[in-house]
Parts: sequence; structure tokens; C-alpha cells
Amino acid sequence: MSDTLLKAGTVIVGNGSQIENVSILIQNGIISRLEREIPIGPEMDVLEFSDCVVMPGMIDPHVHVCFDGSPNMAETQKLADELLAIRGSKLLETLLQHGVTTVGDAAGRGNVPFAVKEAIDRGIAKGPRFLPCGRMITITGGRDPLAGANEADGADNVRRAVREEIGRGVYYVKLAATGAMTSEHTESMSIQFNQEELQAAADEARKVGKRSHSHAYGEEGIRNTILAGVDVLVHGHPLSKENIELMKKHKTMYMPTMVTYYESQLHHDDGDLPEFMVRKEKEIFPLIEEGVRNAVKAGIELVVGTDSGMPYTYYGKSTPEEMELLVRLGGATEMQAIVAGTRNAARSMSIESKVGTIEPGKSADLLILVQGKNPLEDISILQDTQSIKRVILRGKTVVER
Repeated sequence: MSDTLLKAGTVIVGNGSQIENVSILIQNGIISRLEREIPIGPEMDVLEFSDCVVMPGMIDPHVHVCFDGSPNMAETQKLADELLAIRGSKLLETLLQHGVTTVGDAAGRGNVPFAVKEAIDRGIAKGPRFLPCGRMITITGGRDPLAGANEADGADNVRRAVREEIGRGVYYVKLAATGAMTSEHTESMSIQFNQEELQAAADEARKVGKRSHSHAYGEEGIRNTILAGVDVLVHGHPLSKENIELMKKHKTMYMPTMVTYYESQLHHDDGDLPEFMVRKEKEIFPLIEEGVRNAVKAGIELVVGTDSGMPYTYYGKSTPEEMELLVRLGGATEMQAIVAGTRNAARSMSIESKVGTIEPGKSADLLILVQGKNPLEDISILQDTQSIKRVILRGKTVVER
């Protein structure tokens, strides 16, 4: 691979800062220099975008590759694993078109996510960097039987389950502290794992440098998640001021996944969602905005995550839409939303040393925006694929318009 020199008008670094009129030297897919002036060497490819904004590729650590956004999840769960893997590979290709260059699968059935990852890594399918978390770890009966969870009861058995997933090559660990919107036999805010079980899981993940994510709703489930030392609180609604103070103390990251509720509630009257899911969402949706706004004001570290694959949460547009909702509903600044969808999202999967910011030593995962388009002025422009002129992954152009 020849060296590439990219001249940018504005670089949004991904760490909360921006640099004007800077050159980026890419060597073997890695950013090697980021300076005002870099001499053009022999046989060096020069990309002249001095009138454009360049930012890191977006990162979404929370998709479900076994689902496609259809409201009929029950039918999807009946599909064969082989079909799910083929469909999942096509779904992930959509993410590249929208500027998402790294994605984490936040729980899938069997070996489906690993098969999708292998297809991408081997070049059989085209997609972003894909990091599976394996199976969700739940109590016995904590999820629909067809979901394929790794069931465990008691701290010792939870340790066994976490070690099992780590042995399968996962990039982070997903836990179920409470019930789910999508499970008919559980209530969203009902407690499942207790604090001791969650702590056993978080400790096991931490031993090998992996982060833990916990699906949690309700005061007690959220509190158990925070006090157990889990790294990322996922969903976390409703979020009380008391739990926000605990999050500050324990440095818990927060992934509110607002887009999945926002999009789903727009379709409550369509008649396609099961009644139990509509009921649960109507209970929780009015409580989301206040909690997220309070978390933003308190300086909690935000992480973009979408739940893509869940009903009406479609691959691609949902990731930048989550960033826009953090601004519009959550009160975050555009820069905070971008950091949440780049550096912080990378941190949530322990890959911040490799991706998430435009800095020397990081993978050259870049978005070149169309002249005149700047997400710091209007974050919603990232939802329009025509605002993204070029997508670069590992130093190679994978989308060009």
C-alpha cells in the first residue's frame, strides 16, 4: 500500500478538539503524522480536501446482527443460523454507506456473529470492523429461548459463563441486569442478576482487559449495575439523580440508546408490534429525556449505541440519528455527540488505542464530508449519506461519491 497524504480543511479529532488546515499522512493503513505541513514524497497519493471537514468514522458498539429492524421479531428468531449470518453480512454493508466504520454486536445467537465477522475479515462480505460480544449472559429463563443466551445462576456460574464467552473470542461482555422490552415473559424493570452476580462478571472481564456492558432498567437494576463496577450502563431508564451521582463516583459510561425507543414509538399505532412491547415502551419513553439531560449536565461519559436490528431501528441511519438525539433531546453539544460516537464508543469496547480519534498510531478510519457540510454546525447532516463524500477504512477508500 502506497503512502497517502490527505490535506484537510478542518479535522474533528474525536477527542473534543478540532484542527484547521492540517495534513494527515497514512502509511500501511495507519495514521503516522498529523501536522500543518508534510512534504509530498515520491509515489505518494495526495488527497486534496482542503475545503472539507474530516472526522473519524462513526462507531456503534450496540447492534444485533441477528435482527434486521423488522417489527416481527418472533419470526426472525425462527430463522436458521445460516440464513441469519448471510443476512447479517448484508446488513453490515449498509453501515459503511452511512459512515460507520466499527461496530460491536451486542448479543447474538450461537456462532452467527462470529460467522459474519469471518466473512468480513476474509473479504467474502464487505463491512466495517466487526467486534462480537458473543451471547448475552442472563439468568435461566431471562430471555426468549430462541435468543440463544448463555444462562447462568449464582456468582460462580456467572464466572463460568463469562469465561466461556471470553474463550470464544469476544471483544466485550454483555449482561442482563433486568428484564427486556422484547421478552413477553419478563418485565423491563424486574431484577434478574443481583449485584454480586454482576460484579463477578465485571471482574472476570476486567481480568483479561475486556469491558462489561449491562442492560438495565429501573432504579434497583441500574444501581446494581453501577455498584457492581460494570463499565457501561446500557439503556438505563429511568435514570435518577441518585444513580447519576453513583455513576460519577464509579466512572460508569452511559449508553442510552434513545433512537430505538424514539423510532419504535412512532409506530405504536401501526399494529405490527406486540401489545406487551407497546405497553412497556409507552411506560418508559416519557421518562427517557429527563434522565439523559441530567446525565449530560453531570458530565457522565456518553457512548453512542443504537440497538440496530430491533423493531424500526434500521442499520445505517440509526447511528447518526442517535447522535442527533443526544443533541436535540439530551442537551449535548454537537462535539459531545461526536465524541460519544467515536472515542467513547471505542473506549466502551477497549479499542481506543486503535480507533476512535484522528491521531498518530490509530487506524485511518475517516469520513470526508462534502464541502460546506460540518456536523459541528448541524449534527443531522450525518444522517444524509450524500453529505459523506468518502469513507476510508484502514487507509483504503471503501465508499466514494
